[in-house]
Amino acid sequence: MKKALHILTLAVFCCVTLLSCEKLVFEEGAVICGDDSVQVSLRISTGDEGETRALTGTDEPGTGYENYLDISGLRILLFDDNNRFLQQFTPDEVRPVDKSEYPSKWELRGTLGNPPSGRFKIVALANWPYAPTGLKAGNTTIEDVCKAEWAMGTYTGTDTDPFTPSAATPIPMYGVRTQEALYFRSDVETYLGEIDLLRAFAKITLCAESGTEITSVTLKKYNRTYACAPIGMYTNTSQSNAVHLSGEAGDNNPGTSLSFSQSKDRTAWTIYVPEYLNAGPSGTARGDCSFIELTVKGSGDTYRIDFRDYSTAADDGNRFDIIRNYEYRYTVKATPLLFSVTVEKWQFGGKVIIDL
Repeated sequence: MKKALHILTLAVFCCVTLLSCEKLVFEEGAVICGDDSVQVSLRISTGDEGETRALTGTDEPGTGYENYLDISGLRILLFDDNNRFLQQFTPDEVRPVDKSEYPSKWELRGTLGNPPSGRFKIVALANWPYAPTGLKAGNTTIEDVCKAEWAMGTYTGTDTDPFTPSAATPIPMYGVRTQEALYFRSDVETYLGEIDLLRAFAKITLCAESGTEITSVTLKKYNRTYACAPIGMYTNTSQSNAVHLSGEAGDNNPGTSLSFSQSKDRTAWTIYVPEYLNAGPSGTARGDCSFIELTVKGSGDTYRIDFRDYSTAADDGNRFDIIRNYEYRYTVKATPLLFSVTVEKWQFGGKVIIDL
């Protein structure tokens, strides 16, 4: 059913947008719209390459839809090398590169009028709650886009109904690519390259080792609002660790608690949440830090897991922030005499086991 729904969405979109100057893009002898128009193509990636990461081979709720794109809401914006808006590119055709149930690469083709004459930047906005407004050529910057009111969203997860990625509730994504000057020809399609998209949310997963049964997992404190785009990412450089929060104040807008979703085999608990500022200027814990509480079968205690470095048993008081497009993965093992947790963060490799 999921696959059929996904294909139907693609089919409906293509039926609406395939026409350009009353000709199909790939029809023999297709007419170019205007003397300064050219045919271009580009790719966008939501998979596990570049700066994006999503695991699709697990049983955790919503995992496949981490890659999902509502292609009817995909926006491609072009900026000059000084980050000033040039124009919006509306593709005539959008199609998945692979035939999987959850495609991670998409190919876009269409007509571009008055192509840039020098180096330029391509910004992709996907699954945003609001359409861009107020874009002014030569005036609006990429930073303006990232900070715009329509670039902010309200988190829909609640304690009783956790947010789970789906076709109806996809994760907002953002990507930018700097393209060197190209020689555009009217008789040749020009390839603009591939853009990796970053998700606006982080993923937090707790897994139970054999012999341990987790009975509940709750995240204490989360942001009720979020920014769709990362702050400061105006070129295709590595992802910044800076947290981009919604609103001019640049502070958390915390809700109380969220319950995690449980996998069918009851071995993993997962939640997708906006970025959250846990660390103060010196790295030490803020007063409104978020943390995880869990209960384990056979124990009457409630255990707490902080977002901190567990490579040493002692808590040094420092915390790390919850950052978009990262996974925070914990493996829990409990015995009558021992409760231990393995902390695995995408930014760093390896695992470390400590006693709590």
